[in-house]
Amino acid sequence: MKTSPQCAPCLLNRVLYEAELSTKDPELRFKAVQGGLEFLNENFYPGADAIKISTGIHRKAYNILGDKDPYRELKILSNKLAMEAVPYVRQQMDGLMPEERFRLAVLATIIGNTFDFGVQGHDVETGDFMAFYERMVEQGLDIDHTAEIRKLAMNSDVLYIVDNCGEIYFDELLIEELKALGAKVTLVVRGEYILTDVTMEDVVRMGLDKKVDRVLTTGSNAVGVSLEEAPAELIEALETYPLIISKGMANYESLGERGFKNMAYLLRAKCETVAAAIGARKGYNVAKLVL
Repeated sequence: MKTSPQCAPCLLNRVLYEAELSTKDPELRFKAVQGGLEFLNENFYPGADAIKISTGIHRKAYNILGDKDPYRELKILSNKLAMEAVPYVRQQMDGLMPEERFRLAVLATIIGNTFDFGVQGHDVETGDFMAFYERMVEQGLDIDHTAEIRKLAMNSDVLYIVDNCGEIYFDELLIEELKALGAKVTLVVRGEYILTDVTMEDVVRMGLDKKVDRVLTTGSNAVGVSLEEAPAELIEALETYPLIISKGMANYESLGERGFKNMAYLLRAKCETVAAAIGARKGYNVAKLVL
């Protein structure tokens, strides 16, 4: 995706947010925001690649702050809230017909995608998450291609590109449904810390690496998937797998216009730019299959 004018204030707001997470030093916070402004001044222009801009500005902020993981405490909180919610979701899934089980698992993973801190205009529910979960189930899907996604997953090779901590516990439910359909699942995690994104240590800690057939990384801490920095085996999988499940906005921003086939985008449309690009309403849940 290309940048839009709204991206600049959103990115600066997120730099300030992570600076406030990282340090109480007002001078260092100022330097982080100043660094963000300098980066945008040099790199933000019409048609600029959104992922390159977001990756570059966060890398600069992290370097100024001297902090490789400012979101560490929020990742712990996200995981805690998700782990508390998952048994209830499993209970909801019990007794449903297979198609409805799959749809609820998809919807739950998208609700988990709301664990995305620092996005301008998007609030993460950390108070009564279960009440929020129920509201989101009632809201449902603005774009619903779950039946088509399920059909494509049967006895297939599935590349599953994950996004945030917390969300990953709901992903586990959908992965179990995929495995029940006879799918072989290759999980893709971030190569290094960035935002609240899942890394190899997260899936190993929760034992999810034992439930899938293979785990790959994106090769770096780029926001989304940088094809320039991704390992060859990931590129090959993107080009050849009969189904790719891409979680979250950043993965959509980095892959949505690259021409890959059989892409299932599961996300919460948290900003106008992504919502308009994917054809959904802002603040709604999306399960869109692009063949």
